[in-house]
Amino acid sequence: MDVELLERTLKREKARRLKAEQLLEDKSRELFHSYQTLQESHGQLASALDEVKSQQRQLVQSEKLASLGTMSAGVAHEINNPLAFVFSNVNSLAHSVEEFRRYHDEVGKVLNADSADAREKTLGELASYVKDADLDFLFSDCTDLIDETRDGIERVKSIVAGLKAFARTDSGSMETVDVVECLRTTLKLAHSQIKYKMEVSEQYEELPLIKGYPGKLSQVFLNLIVNASQAMDSTGQLVISSSVLPDTAVKLSFQDNGTGMSQETMDSIFNPFFTTKPVGEGTGLGLSISHGIIEEHNGSIEVTSEPGNGTCFTITLPLNDAMSSASNDEQVVDALQVDSQQGQAS
Repeated sequence: MDVELLERTLKREKARRLKAEQLLEDKSRELFHSYQTLQESHGQLASALDEVKSQQRQLVQSEKLASLGTMSAGVAHEINNPLAFVFSNVNSLAHSVEEFRRYHDEVGKVLNADSADAREKTLGELASYVKDADLDFLFSDCTDLIDETRDGIERVKSIVAGLKAFARTDSGSMETVDVVECLRTTLKLAHSQIKYKMEVSEQYEELPLIKGYPGKLSQVFLNLIVNASQAMDSTGQLVISSSVLPDTAVKLSFQDNGTGMSQETMDSIFNPFFTTKPVGEGTGLGLSISHGIIEEHNGSIEVTSEPGNGTCFTITLPLNDAMSSASNDEQVVDALQVDSQQGQAS
């Protein structure tokens, strides 16, 4: 009797074990399929994230080129001005060269005279020519013309270099950036667009170099400078200042005395496609992109304003030589890859 009971008990335990093993196998199979689905989803997410990042870079570059397009007429004027007086100076120098050539020929006649009478005659002609041509003035004028021409060429070179630096696509890794020099270059680009709207006062402290993307930072500075000029009812003033927060960050301030803005506008100013400008005059992307660029540098951008009392944008950029050049999106991808690897290892 005890043997029969034991056999029934063993039979029941065996059935339970087989059922548990089947259940475990089903769950393992389900877990494996879930893992495969997760891997596929991870791949799709990584691919979608790469696409978003690519489109974001294109959007930043498109907005940058749109800014250049807006400035193009003014920049062309800024280039044409020095080119015009360089061209005029070259013509004047060409005239002076011809006069110097005639002087050289007259001196040659004196040196080659075959008699005292001929030499005396040619010396008289040379003296008369020197007086009529006013060679002393020509020599002095040529020096001034060359100096002005060099200055004009340097101005054109500076503008072209600024355009090239602004328009280029930043490399994938951060570079060493002189923020003050970046500001000065951007102001040169914006000069033609803002010179009739406002005066700019520059109050810079000496700043340490930081790690960043110079082209993107120039884009942020240009947006803030041009926006300040557009906030002026007539002529106004923009004060750009810089300071150092010891061992932590550099601080940049853009304070204008324009029309200011309401709290409601400030709450939305960094939202994509938000703009207070008339239709066709603004994309509403400038400040949104600027906010993203500063966040990409692990910094912050803040705004304070009051209707009728101007606006102040404050940018803080960290002093961290070891700063990673990876954006937040890249960090998300890295985290997903780590999770994936851990899942495969388990």
